[in-house]
Amino acid sequence: MLDGFEILTTSGVVLWSKAYAPVSASLINGFIKDVFIEEKLLPGGVAADDTSAAQHPSYKKEQYTLRWASVKELGLIFVVRMPAASFLAK
Repeated sequence: MLDGFEILTTSGVVLWSKAYAPVSASLINGFIKDVFIEEKLLPGGVAADDTSAAQHPSYKKEQYTLRWASVKELGLIFVVRMPAASFLAK
């Protein structure tokens, strides 16, 4: 079940957002801060912007799981937000 979709710039500006369930802005802000601004390393020692979309691990916060894909050429990040239980089969 999809709870939301956001398009961000690589500098962290939200260009477009569609929410199907209410959520706090701190979820996306935390995602931007933890994954892109602070450039925390992902499992395997790979920086967030150096992996393909298929290799991005899930970002889990509160009761949500976020998956993302980045397009360096356009400077955009596409983020899908869903309940954490949606990825139990993964």
